[in-house]
Amino acid sequence: MNHEFRPLIEVLREFNVLVQQGATGFVFLVTEELHSGIIRLHGGQVKDVTFRMLRNDEAVQGLSMVATAKLRFQPNDIPSYGNKIPLSPTSLNWLLGGFEQELAGRVETVAPVAAKPAPTAVAAAAVAPGRVDKRVRQTIEQVALNYLGPIAAMLCEEAFETRSDPRQVVGHLATFLNSPQESRQFIDEAHKALDAMR
Repeated sequence: MNHEFRPLIEVLREFNVLVQQGATGFVFLVTEELHSGIIRLHGGQVKDVTFRMLRNDEAVQGLSMVATAKLRFQPNDIPSYGNKIPLSPTSLNWLLGGFEQELAGRVETVAPVAAKPAPTAVAAAAVAPGRVDKRVRQTIEQVALNYLGPIAAMLCEEAFETRSDPRQVVGHLATFLNSPQESRQFIDEAHKALDAMR
């Protein structure tokens, strides 16, 4: 799978290939602004969508405003249980092909416009990514791996591109977790691991 940032329409087409293949696992989405989303699939059925701390219909709405993203699929045999707040037919239809008409005109018009402010922000913030000690990066990535799985490496790399303070990186990574309790646990464990290095 392509791990470069691409127009959302291309990323959603790739997602739909997984649906057609009857995939089971987690589809991780990351935007150029480092916002993340997860779509949980079971046998090609969409079970749950999260994006920027939003869930299901609200998450799909938020996702629909994204210009570019990249996708990574992590197969995982997850239980097929129902959602407390299921996706509406409208949201599900949009994810499974309805996006084509809406996003087709955006590929040429919105994507280049959205790309302009990002380099300036990234250039200003990414002055010192190389200055972070390699051991610090590895320590954070190792703790993140226990909580986020294989996507941890990609999320850590992107977080360090725009942040030079390890504790800011940890705080950012915590936003990808499913609950406030899990986020606090991850932050505590990461801070302890960083403190142990001193």
